[in-house]
Amino acid sequence: MNKLPVITMMVILLAAAPAFAQWVHQTETVALGKITAVDLQRGTLTLDTGARFTLAPTLQYATTPAINQEVQVTYGEQDGQQVARIIDLAPRNINKR
Repeated sequence: MNKLPVITMMVILLAAAPAFAQWVHQTETVALGKITAVDLQRGTLTLDTGARFTLAPTLQYATTPAINQEVQVTYGEQDGQQVARIIDLAPRNINKR
């Protein structure tokens, strides 16, 4: 009889997992700008918009981020910091400043 509540709780947790994953994904934001500073040793990146990011250990990028490169940064908030998860070259059709 004691196994029934445990099994019920497991079913509830498994059913809630996709909703939680979607909520986490929805909290990510995209920023566009030109890189003004990058320090791969310290794991930081700054854009010309003033946005500063900490680079996630699982960061994905096609080419190594470089100064003056127009990029699109996908990031999320974690412990009060903006944590970059993906860095892509910015789409060519963004407005030039």
